[in-house]
Amino acid sequence: MKILKRIAVAGVLALPFLAGAQEVQPVPASSNPLQQIFGILERLTNWLLTALLVLAGIFIIFAAYQYLTAAGNEEKVKSAKNIIIYAVVAIGIGLLAKVIVALARALITG
Repeated sequence: MKILKRIAVAGVLALPFLAGAQEVQPVPASSNPLQQIFGILERLTNWLLTALLVLAGIFIIFAAYQYLTAAGNEEKVKSAKNIIIYAVVAIGIGLLAKVIVALARALITG
């Protein structure tokens, strides 16, 4: 048990080094208005996708709780399954929106 605790503590202490290893590259300023518009759209879709993922995670956790506490009630089980399906579909639509913006940018700006 002591070894497991030591490994866990070492892992937690190593996390800042992993985060510090990421490079941040500045985005070059572009005079092309299409580049600026697509930059705004990408930032917006990134923000919305993050919010969507957080909300979908909350709904999935809620549905899991509802499923576990259903106690044989078929309506609660069906409701929980539907919530999970809707959350997964929402994640798929959010990812598809991000792909559409990236594809439009690649096709229009080259």
